[in-house]
Amino acid sequence: MKKLIMGIVLVVTVMYGNTVWAEEGTRVPCVKPRFSKMLPADKSEIDPGSEFSFVASKQLDPYTLQIKLKDVEVNEYQVKNKNSFYVVSGTFPDSVKGKWARVHIRGVSTTKAGGRGCYKNGGWLLKIKGDDTEVTP
Repeated sequence: MKKLIMGIVLVVTVMYGNTVWAEEGTRVPCVKPRFSKMLPADKSEIDPGSEFSFVASKQLDPYTLQIKLKDVEVNEYQVKNKNSFYVVSGTFPDSVKGKWARVHIRGVSTTKAGGRGCYKNGGWLLKIKGDDTEVTP
């Protein structure tokens, strides 16, 4: 009788253990944030220190947002929650002028279960007016 009970306990433990392992092993897919409606438009010519804006999807964790113009960090921006998306607006630094510069955007998803790599890079290209000679993109 004792062997029968021990056998049942062993079988139940193995079955239950496999079920828990399978649930822990499943991965929830990451839903990466999206960026759109960039202003000024791609390949526009702008003055140094110009204003910008873009829309980010609701999957963005706004506290992880990073914006750079060329290699210069953009610190003057605001994120407005519009319930189903975010509107990001701000001002580019005055220090970047007279060259083509890419606006780099990086944001991490709010989907924590997605694990590492649950981020999105985006951006667009702008021509910054200035004293430098003409540079082709």
